[in-house]
Amino acid sequence: MIETTSMPNIVLFMTDQLTASVLSSYGGEVCKSSNLDRLAARSAVFEQAYCPYPLCAPSRFAMMSGRLASRIGAWDNGAEFPAAVPTFAHYLRGRGYYTCISGKMHFVGPDQFHGFEERLTTEIYPSDFSWTPAPQERDASDRFGAGVSSVESVLDAGPMARTMQIDYDEDVMHHAVREVYARARSADSRPFLLTVSLTQPHDPYITTPFFWDLYENTPIDPPRVPAIPLDQRDPHSRMLHSHYGQDKTDIDPSATARARRGYYGMISHIDAMFGRLMDALLESGFIENTVVIFASDHGDMMGERGMWFKKTLFEPAIRVPLIISGPGIAQRRISTPVSLLDLLPTLVDLSGAPAGTVCTPLDGQSLAPLLHGRSNHIPVLAEHLDGGTDAPRVMLRDGDLKLVLSRAYPPMLHNLGSDPLELNDLASDPIAADELANLTSKAEEIWDLDALAAEKRANQTARTVVNKALQQGRRQAWDYTPGALAQNTSYVRSGDTFPDVERRSYLPSKS
Repeated sequence: MIETTSMPNIVLFMTDQLTASVLSSYGGEVCKSSNLDRLAARSAVFEQAYCPYPLCAPSRFAMMSGRLASRIGAWDNGAEFPAAVPTFAHYLRGRGYYTCISGKMHFVGPDQFHGFEERLTTEIYPSDFSWTPAPQERDASDRFGAGVSSVESVLDAGPMARTMQIDYDEDVMHHAVREVYARARSADSRPFLLTVSLTQPHDPYITTPFFWDLYENTPIDPPRVPAIPLDQRDPHSRMLHSHYGQDKTDIDPSATARARRGYYGMISHIDAMFGRLMDALLESGFIENTVVIFASDHGDMMGERGMWFKKTLFEPAIRVPLIISGPGIAQRRISTPVSLLDLLPTLVDLSGAPAGTVCTPLDGQSLAPLLHGRSNHIPVLAEHLDGGTDAPRVMLRDGDLKLVLSRAYPPMLHNLGSDPLELNDLASDPIAADELANLTSKAEEIWDLDALAAEKRANQTARTVVNKALQQGRRQAWDYTPGALAQNTSYVRSGDTFPDVERRSYLPSKS
């Protein structure tokens, strides 16, 4: 029996690599997402939400723990998420919630639950240390190592009957929808936390013919910032150009338009699946007492500045949608910069927990005051620590000012209020010298960049030794496989190279 209580159900619906600006609720004019539009129309929409790290696993670990990735050892996509780190799933489970996940959270390590009582699907990516980058800062010969996107993912854009990502997401949604109906019929009256996490619109930018054809007569918008000549880009952007293989392959305007069309098609597919979940909540009687949160783990450059994917701290890669609706939450647009690090204390507050429930360190703060129209402000923090950079890079946004700092690259300073496209770097402008010094001082109080680099190298070296040893003799997989053993053709597993394994799963459409 379903009862309305002071502990609402919570549904966290996540996507992968969805930049906020393409959604109509964030100003986009092309992408078709009617279900998400309806959600935004009755929700609190955070206009300036940031991920804590522009890469899947570290961003998700940081989000779930409310801690900066560097503070929990989440250095890269092959780093272990320590089982002793409390997550929002632990806190809500301790509050009496049934905690369940369907889909991707990119857990790495023997613990594949991290506070979730039930997992409905496996991970799509490997759960061992095989995606650990080379311990040195950069090895150009290894830029196409396991887990690294490359320009083939852009050039492959188009319609396919099936891909691994499509199969995975539809499996995730099947289990999630069934779980909602199962909860409605269950004798278990506990409130639930259901996390539903898809892998789209991650590259490759491929969707089904149906969603590709939705944009047949729709002009595809070009990037807002055209490709910047390579010799005019900042040093880190020049490095990423070769890291992703763009120095070997030209991505012309036609290829860019196809990739953006595929990206929009994938988001429309996500939107349809989100609609299915909302229908299930409505039909099961849960909708009135359920908080619904829509977010993404990070963004995608999508051709902006001539750049693709992530591993950069420019806005398209780190600005994400964050939309929250539910009992007592009014429709409003919130311009205060916030972070996915804020989700853990927010979820604990939304569960009705008393003050002091969170007893572990946090780098975020609850969004509850903002949800109810009150002021709330601390600087927003983000990190980029892994192999896509010659040294750790960190970001601090305080008000309109955004600083990016690293030992390997010159500092970058932008005023996002007057320069939202980040075209005017103020770091060398004498007029901004005091602001640069002030933000740099704040950042250096938070991060010891030299120590971060040393810790990262030591951790990656240790994981490399462990991974090499565990590949010998009898192997014990950490991948969680519910029910029948998952077929290796359906997921990316240890030893597989991205995007090669993705490309093997393409099934061209016959129509």
